[in-house]
Amino acid sequence: MKLCKKILAAVIAAAMLALCIPALAITEPDYPEAPEGYDGYVTFAVSAVIMGWTYLVDPMLVPVNEGETVAQVTERAFEMLDLPYTYNGTVEEGFYLTGIACYDTEPDVPEYLMNEILAYPAWAEENFGYSFGEWTGTYDDDDMLSASEYCTMSGWMYTEDNVSASDGADAHVIQVGSVYTWLFSVYGWGMDYGISDGWGSFPLFDNPMEGVDRTRLSRVLALISADDELTELVFDNAVDEFMAAVEALYSVYSTQDEIDACIEALLAALDGGEYLPGDADMDGEITSADALIIMRCAMGVAELSAQQAALADFDGDGDVDMTDALLLMRSVM
Repeated sequence: MKLCKKILAAVIAAAMLALCIPALAITEPDYPEAPEGYDGYVTFAVSAVIMGWTYLVDPMLVPVNEGETVAQVTERAFEMLDLPYTYNGTVEEGFYLTGIACYDTEPDVPEYLMNEILAYPAWAEENFGYSFGEWTGTYDDDDMLSASEYCTMSGWMYTEDNVSASDGADAHVIQVGSVYTWLFSVYGWGMDYGISDGWGSFPLFDNPMEGVDRTRLSRVLALISADDELTELVFDNAVDEFMAAVEALYSVYSTQDEIDACIEALLAALDGGEYLPGDADMDGEITSADALIIMRCAMGVAELSAQQAALADFDGDGDVDMTDALLLMRSVM
């Protein structure tokens, strides 16, 4: 009994000290070595999810040099994909993306957003004295998704790590390791994607995309797709987790918690290792650190992935609780 009390006291004391430690996160894949002549990579993607479609370009790694612009990266990415696109100006000056190859033609804009779009011309008339921003539904039938199609205010805009940039693509210098996404916006100049306030010219509405950041998910999917071994592991161990992550990327209704959970589940499934019960940090060893993680989970100050939770259930009763932490600490001692 005295030994149990000592163990309990030691675990509780250590857990209290560990409260300031961030919740455990499984490590992302490493970037591959950049090709000769390049400094590193960025993640590049093209989204039309607000039209009820998916990504025209799924997240991919593009080799870059420091000092290059978004326009240069965009040109390189489309050349890598052999994907048709149009723009005004030049890559060096005045670059404005006007169209990207797209073979979907029937939009399925979410109902909550379509309601805002249809009501907006009357709202603009009342507040500004003239009507604009009409939904036309018209399409040029040229296999290109272009500015001013479907809606008079539609067009392409880009984000850097889920933040709308204030300068043009030809002027914005990229950051190695960042995520650059072109978005086809039809309302509020990015307000539909939750990355703009519409410059104060649009009424606020309940937007499920507001505050949801897909940056990390895009990067993880791009890193996996660029690695043949990881791609093979997806087919072997993580098909369901990978598809769940992709669906979370595509859905306008995904919450941040759902996206984060998909990332952790995918990374855990890709680890591919065999772990002993109690190895909650999945480092291949059973140590007091595992007991602390289990204690923090039992206290409600840390969340574990499904695979970690299964390992943390040391006594196999289906729950992760203090008993698991105590039994594991006794095993370590």
